[in-house]
Amino acid sequence: MMMLNMLDVLSVARHSRYFNQTRSHHIFQRVRLIAFLLAVLQTGWVLVDHLLLPEAVQNPIAIGRVVSSVALLGIVAWYKQPYHLGFSLARLALLILILSGFQTFSNLILFNSGYEHSVAGYQFFPFMIVAMQAIFPLTVVEVLAITVVVALIEVATQIAGGQFGGIAQINDLWLLLVLAVIAGWASCNQLSMLLGLYRQATRDALTGLANRRQVMEQLEGDVELCRQEKRPLSILLFDLDKFKGFNDNYGHAAGDIVLKQFARILRKHANGGGKESKVNLAGRFGGEEFLIILPGADEKAAAEMAGQINAACHVSPVRIPTGEQVGFTTSIGVATLTAAEPPSDLLRRADEALYEAKSTGRDRYVVADEEGKPMAVATAE
Repeated sequence: MMMLNMLDVLSVARHSRYFNQTRSHHIFQRVRLIAFLLAVLQTGWVLVDHLLLPEAVQNPIAIGRVVSSVALLGIVAWYKQPYHLGFSLARLALLILILSGFQTFSNLILFNSGYEHSVAGYQFFPFMIVAMQAIFPLTVVEVLAITVVVALIEVATQIAGGQFGGIAQINDLWLLLVLAVIAGWASCNQLSMLLGLYRQATRDALTGLANRRQVMEQLEGDVELCRQEKRPLSILLFDLDKFKGFNDNYGHAAGDIVLKQFARILRKHANGGGKESKVNLAGRFGGEEFLIILPGADEKAAAEMAGQINAACHVSPVRIPTGEQVGFTTSIGVATLTAAEPPSDLLRRADEALYEAKSTGRDRYVVADEEGKPMAVATAE
């Protein structure tokens, strides 16, 4: 479990597209809030500089503050795709570069004017930037990238000011590293907690698949996205055959074993047999009903997966608490999104196809056509 938790916070490789959307929005909201507050402080601090800074450097630093404030307000106004992780990380990177740019600019002015030791506060910008990581849920890779960039900018600033290699400067770099470790730990811990809360809110406790709420939310989002990108989308709606009778005969504990085994089959096929898919979503729709969302899959690809899952059930018997080994089968309704169809109609057509599969013998899949008149398709032997 500890190893899995470490892998979860190492990089985005183990994160689903749906969790990345959630994390993206967290980062998006916090970056905009911090950018707004810093823009106000940067502008307001011009008055403080007027009282504390030597007159010779007041104007250029004031200009630097105003320019950085305008740039920060640009981040606040950048509202495009708040659920896109790449855009959210780009906003964070831009925030860091704006603050680092102002820090380098102001320090060089102070160095060149001979006031670097007589004005306090400007040397603390790199530490503030590194400490700011603790506010965001970031992976280890992202924390390292931010730390390296800030450290390189600080080294470049020291070199440009002719102070690189001094005892004070080495101490500053060492302190920057220590602070980065502490802030990075807090940031990764935030990510771990967010991931845990996300899984509790969106996962079915028994099977580990997405729960009904998550399935419905993602179906609506995927339908909209696929329609915008003019890509197909299909869904597979499953019902375990004669499951109520199975529970009556073997008990609910045996039924739970079947549900878990079937969930493993769905997860494997939704993920393409490899690591967690960034596209497909398998979920428990309720009771013995399950659903897979397949963005980008046309009717042929969806029907092929349905046949594979039917066949997989045939070779996946389970051992129940009595010691017996029993098999199970599933009926499947397949539906592909039409031009202007809402998610509710797509689900209705899949449900009609599922009903047809059950009423014509079970252990098969049926594809619904656009008119909602399902057509039976034989399963693989």
